[in-house]
Amino acid sequence: MSINLLKAEHSVDIATALLAIMKLVKDSGGFIIPLFVASVLTAALFLEQYWYSLLSGRRIRRLMLDPVAWKSLGGMDMISRMVQSLSLNLQASEAVQKRDMEMIYSHFERRIHWLSTMAAVAPMLGLIGTVSGMIRIFGVVSGGDIKDPLASLSGGISEALFATGGGLIIAIIAALGYHYLNARQESIGQEMVRWYEDHRKHLHAK
Repeated sequence: MSINLLKAEHSVDIATALLAIMKLVKDSGGFIIPLFVASVLTAALFLEQYWYSLLSGRRIRRLMLDPVAWKSLGGMDMISRMVQSLSLNLQASEAVQKRDMEMIYSHFERRIHWLSTMAAVAPMLGLIGTVSGMIRIFGVVSGGDIKDPLASLSGGISEALFATGGGLIIAIIAALGYHYLNARQESIGQEMVRWYEDHRKHLHAK
């Protein structure tokens, strides 16, 4: 009996949540959907690059403490891929090794730059929703015979505010994430350059 009650309560909670989401989409004029997609992409990009940044930080600290640890490093983060590139090109010239490491650095840099793109695009998506809400308001006003102005105009106002607020929130988070990750990557990259300069002769000897 208690299990059936829990299932019923769970079903009610899901239905309530779906109704709340549908109401939010309706109040925002449908422009919450592209903003939601933008927020998911922003969160995914930030979490992915933050995780790689954490791994790279651990790898470079390990290299600083144990210079020969490069022989056993593996992974998909920036430092691991640089070390793997070096291990495959031990007999290559210094210029070739540096070129390969710069290519890896640029790959992760481009991924982080997508956050900058999201920071620029999100307010534009919000602006589209704002314009749509204003058009809706003027459409109601031009129709005339408004018996309840607040109720008649609230739909367009809420649509404009939802879009503006959502776009700005996404843009702020994306911009902060971009600058944080970019600064962290530059710091890790500089440490990797110093490690390489200190141990390149040892690498060539191998």
